[in-house]
Amino acid sequence: MARRINILRGANGIAMHIIVLGGNGFIGSHFVKHAVGAGHRVTVVDLMPTPRHRHGMAFDFWSGGTADLANATDLLRSADAIVHCAYSTVPATANADPARDITDNLVPLVALLEAMDAAGLQRIVYLSSGGAVYGRPRMMPIPEDHSLDPISAYGVTKVASEKYLGMYAENRGLRPVVLRPANPYGVDQGKVGLLGAVTTFLNLLATGETATIWGDGSIVRDFVHVDDMSRLILAAVEQDVPGVYNCGSGSGCSLNALVDTIEMVTGRRLPLRHEPARGFDPPEIILDITAARTAFGWQPQVSIEEGIRDVALGLGLFEKAASEA
Repeated sequence: MARRINILRGANGIAMHIIVLGGNGFIGSHFVKHAVGAGHRVTVVDLMPTPRHRHGMAFDFWSGGTADLANATDLLRSADAIVHCAYSTVPATANADPARDITDNLVPLVALLEAMDAAGLQRIVYLSSGGAVYGRPRMMPIPEDHSLDPISAYGVTKVASEKYLGMYAENRGLRPVVLRPANPYGVDQGKVGLLGAVTTFLNLLATGETATIWGDGSIVRDFVHVDDMSRLILAAVEQDVPGVYNCGSGSGCSLNALVDTIEMVTGRRLPLRHEPARGFDPPEIILDITAARTAFGWQPQVSIEEGIRDVALGLGLFEKAASEA
């Protein structure tokens, strides 16, 4: 049984009640900061027993997972929208145990959609994947109508989740927004190497360790700052424009260029080790973000240099005064 923990709510400018599922995580916690700052009432639902990030802000906290939320009828009836940031796997772990990926992520999502329908709650913003669902790109930049041919268990489950959201939209009147993010990064992402090159490289630089690059470093990826992503999520919550939208930076960056930028911003050299290229790494992934720009009036604002500087400051790679000199 999920356990309710009460935290003092903000009293000013509350326009919507937003449930943030997985709100203790990297993306979820940053979105909470933006949502509360915009005057919304927020309830974080997370498997952790207490809030991990408060950002100096007031919000409700409800300890539980997706299946617990599906059984929380009163909470669902009190909400205006759900932002679904919870996911228990990354591509490597999903491939290692595809059945668990389904039981831990897809099955609880379907239960939640049933519960939303019963509670009369129609709006949900679901974070999918801007790389895994497309598989090997056939065009660049990748538009939302690109074929969905995932080559990982993670991508298959994300596509299945999107299809269930579409089914409930067609048959039950659900109004979902699916966001397909590129490679998000930012402060407090953690040190797990599976979570992206920006954070991984900066953490290795902070500890003096060597970074591994598979291939010659020419592969291009789309890195989007978590604050830009949070602003798009907020726009999707506030505006009733269901659909599927890519979320990227609007441009690509090679791993070689990323290393050069990290070294330029920090003034430190990142030790590198090159390993043979991996066959499953596409040479280039850049998302077409025209649809999100058009639908929500959203535009990425944080440059890769600014984003790297913020993360580097958080890791203590240099003093702020020195970085601004």
